[in-house]
Amino acid sequence: MATAADTPTVKEKRGRERLTEKRLEALTAKAGTRSEIADDIVRELRVRVGKSGKKSWSMLYRVVQPDGKRGDMKRLSLGAYPKVSLAEARTKARAALEQADDGIDPAAVKAEEVEQRQTRTFEVVLDRFVELYAKPNTKDGRWAKAQEELAKADVEKAGAGTEDEPKPRKVGRCPAERLLADHVAPKWQGRLIETITRAEAHEMLDEVIEESGAPIAREVRKHLTRMFNWAADRGLIAANPLAGMQRPELGYVSRERVLTVEELRQIWDAAGEAGHPFGDMIRLLILTGQRRSEIAGLERGWIQKEQRAVEIPAASYKTKRPHVFPLSAPAWALVEALPKWNGGEFIFSTTGGERPFSGFSKAKARLDVKIAKKAKKAEIEPMEPWTLHDIRRSVATHMARLGVAQEHIERVLGHVVAGVAGTYNRYSYLDEKRAALETWGKLWAKSI
Repeated sequence: MATAADTPTVKEKRGRERLTEKRLEALTAKAGTRSEIADDIVRELRVRVGKSGKKSWSMLYRVVQPDGKRGDMKRLSLGAYPKVSLAEARTKARAALEQADDGIDPAAVKAEEVEQRQTRTFEVVLDRFVELYAKPNTKDGRWAKAQEELAKADVEKAGAGTEDEPKPRKVGRCPAERLLADHVAPKWQGRLIETITRAEAHEMLDEVIEESGAPIAREVRKHLTRMFNWAADRGLIAANPLAGMQRPELGYVSRERVLTVEELRQIWDAAGEAGHPFGDMIRLLILTGQRRSEIAGLERGWIQKEQRAVEIPAASYKTKRPHVFPLSAPAWALVEALPKWNGGEFIFSTTGGERPFSGFSKAKARLDVKIAKKAKKAEIEPMEPWTLHDIRRSVATHMARLGVAQEHIERVLGHVVAGVAGTYNRYSYLDEKRAALETWGKLWAKSI
């Protein structure tokens, strides 16, 4: 910070000499005093030794005014020694003197740099992006925010002197926060966001591929692109350095895998052995054709018993519109048999309903092992690789083969039908959707 030049005191020793690193290391101050030595090379540069023995750099300067005269003497702090070396201090002092000669106050320049460090470094912008965009506008973000609020409420309840100490609630991070904080922030810590180049973004993604694999790098790129677009829209950067980036190895490949009914049966049987929550969730995926995230995040309050249907509110659905899908007879039987938690609302949960199921990768791997063992025992060909989303595509395909109208299939799946207005009765086509799912459910009714 710049201040008026200090006035020497009786307890302060001043002098001038040609400073060296060796001399700086040996500098001390007598007890109860502080000393300050001016550099003989850059004469405005000073090193001060405080009463505690700590050493710091500063410089004196006068800013050239519009009339050509110099203003009052000011002092600018340049940092502590040895964190700032003698060579660095001289370089900083010379640069500040040039600014002062040009009529620019180096203290104002430093203050602006400090402000940028506080508001525009990568990690600061990431925190703002997560809080202002990811948490309010993504499903995973809203869930993470809700968990934070519940955890805060637990702390406040404990502070109120309740008899039962609540168990600390585990607070998760949404994908954007987790992936960018874990894989990108350590590489760009302290960097002003506008200084990050396209070449550096490519290099960072190369490192993520090497360290964690292409699937993780693909997700990192997706969230990072979204963050830079957000920053550009807010005027924090001129343009997104990832815009139009050509990384074919990180592209999303459209899958066309359709599981046969026999393959679905293999998955169904193995899911029965897997049990709750993952096995039951897989079976409900097969019966309803809904998205993985929608089934995994089902809440007890979304089940409409009179209609025997599930109503997902707009805030929790991908299209931002409420979605209703009926439960066929086998689907209803499955849901009715599921555990009913005393506390949490999430149906498929390993935490008593407090949080939805989330361990998909490990659970899917265990399910694949069961499928492989059963295939070997039955002496049939091993099942080809598949994904959970393949179930949704396969259900739609097989309902079409059973004669269900394509429009009704689209409504079962929750797709926005072209030409239909954005606002409509959420229970429209409920009978047609129920007929479609009952037709499909007949294939599985005897297995419940």
